[in-house]
Amino acid sequence: MTRAALATAATAALGGATYRVVAKRRSGRAAGSGRRHVITVYRPLDDVAEVIAEPLAVYDGAIDVQLRAAPADRGTEISVGALNDTVSDGDIRRLLRESRSLLEVGDVLQPGGPTTTPTALNRPLRAATQHGREGGLL
Repeated sequence: MTRAALATAATAALGGATYRVVAKRRSGRAAGSGRRHVITVYRPLDDVAEVIAEPLAVYDGAIDVQLRAAPADRGTEISVGALNDTVSDGDIRRLLRESRSLLEVGDVLQPGGPTTTPTALNRPLRAATQHGREGGLL
């Protein structure tokens, strides 16, 4: 075999192995995978327990919510995990961000409307704005 053929075979094998690893990681992040999302809110535990019930009512029975005092007297930790496959990680992240905004500010701020007409060039920005609360670190 020539060097080019060996390099091609090695690259194909490495690419296949990488694909399997990435696919396995993505499937492990699916809803109901047991992953918990935690966020800290700068409010006392009693205040959080009263206010948090409203946003969580939408997912009644589909999520597990735990409240505990944050370390060093810095508020309350809200920990949420999916109990089944009906709630995605993105839904949980969005729920936690909106709950924190509601608890700390008293309102959920929404991004402004488009300032230009929709075009193919600004489609990625519109998609990022629409799904911005679902991804990233809490």
